[in-house]
Amino acid sequence: MSRYILNFQGISPLPEDDLQLIRTKTQVIDTSHQSVLVEVTSEQVMHELAGQLPNWTVSQETSYPIPSTRPTIRKPPDR
Repeated sequence: MSRYILNFQGISPLPEDDLQLIRTKTQVIDTSHQSVLVEVTSEQVMHELAGQLPNWTVSQETSYPIPSTRPTIRKPPDR
């Protein structure tokens, strides 16, 4: 399953008709003032949905690993 972020480009609030369409085709994970995080089973579903929502932009969720903050002792270089 892939996660996508849909960002509404119009004036708030989010259109209820659009949200209903999004809910029928995806699993909604979270919503905010201007965007919706969804999970879909296939990329094709997302392409079809993007074509039906002209005032929305669609981008795949990107995650980054959290770097370790543990202190380390570095060995001095050999001379």
